[in-house]
Amino acid sequence: MTRDDFVGKWVRIALHFLVFSALAGIVLRYYNFSVIPGLNYKHLLHAHSHVALLGWMYLAFAAMLVKEFLPADYRIFRKNLLLTLVSVIGMMLSFPFTGYALVSISFSTLFLFASYWFTYRFYQQLQANNDNSIAAGWVRWALFFLVISSIGPWALGPIMVFGESHGVLYNLAIYYYLHFLYNGFFVLAVFGIMMKHLDAAGIDYDALAAKRLFQLTVYAVIPLYGLSVLWIVPPAWVYILSGLAGCMQLVALFFARSVLQQFYRLTGSRFYRVVFGLSLLAYSLKVVMQLLSAVPVIADYVYDTRVFTAIGYLHMVMLGFLSLFALLYLTNTGIFKNTKLSRAGVGIFLSGLIGSVALLFINGVFLTLQGRYIPDYAAWMFISSTLMPAGIILFWLVQLRRSANA
Repeated sequence: MTRDDFVGKWVRIALHFLVFSALAGIVLRYYNFSVIPGLNYKHLLHAHSHVALLGWMYLAFAAMLVKEFLPADYRIFRKNLLLTLVSVIGMMLSFPFTGYALVSISFSTLFLFASYWFTYRFYQQLQANNDNSIAAGWVRWALFFLVISSIGPWALGPIMVFGESHGVLYNLAIYYYLHFLYNGFFVLAVFGIMMKHLDAAGIDYDALAAKRLFQLTVYAVIPLYGLSVLWIVPPAWVYILSGLAGCMQLVALFFARSVLQQFYRLTGSRFYRVVFGLSLLAYSLKVVMQLLSAVPVIADYVYDTRVFTAIGYLHMVMLGFLSLFALLYLTNTGIFKNTKLSRAGVGIFLSGLIGSVALLFINGVFLTLQGRYIPDYAAWMFISSTLMPAGIILFWLVQLRRSANA
């Protein structure tokens, strides 16, 4: 098995989990439109989120990191990714029926240990290969934030034992985990993969701009967590510090221009250049929204409409930025098949994503100004959300056909 065969195998497995998560998502949307007897909404929601984050995104990014940084060492990650796969399947089969219970928590814990193992071996191989590039620096920090994000899940046990399963500490632990997972691990991994891809292609980019981008983005990650706690109305210095971190991210975008332009030029298909542009737009909106949320009035609005704004924001980042980047990269490097049908699948998925995220944000505004939902909100949300699994399934079927023919 070649390196690309290895990576292709694992990202196609990850794609299965994206299909499951998308189907679970449409069931959840339908539940809001019409209650489904016997379905526990929260349990399925936990399955949806865990499988999307850890089954699709983590597995895909782990495989991409191996491909770019450790092409000669990929074989040592077989058992680790297999252990990760077992943990995700366990969560997928247990969460819908039990929610947070012994079995699902056991598989979640197994995933944490698998991620520690992956981090240790990756660091070890980077050291052995004497890779001190800026690209490797991105990945070292990404893996560091992956590890410290796990403090959140570990804290949930004691918090629940002391009867705080729905209290402030519980929510802070969840936000801590999500923040360092997507603002830390995933975002830094994206930039690390882009930089390594440019290095491997022999592209000459502005080294000083790349260094400033790296410093400002990495240094902002820890204080940016302050934006996740503003709903408890912390001291003024938390607003100031997290606001400064938001400014650092915005300045980092300025330095990112030359690097992003070079990566854009490496994107062969015109269609996927548009996809890359939309992915960058989602990231830029993330940066701007985080900065604006440091303003107390806006922070209060976000908290009051969190059912819509928070979900819309997370879908914009997880699907609009990170998932689109993964699909772009894996298609552009030949791991995923690029056909008219696969592009149609991505296009349908994009239509549903843009429609559903727009509805979430607009409904939050409508609720604030009018005190009620958009007319027929649940029905429109269900219709727009249906496009996402439809597009992903079409893309998935194209990749399955390639796998069968390989």
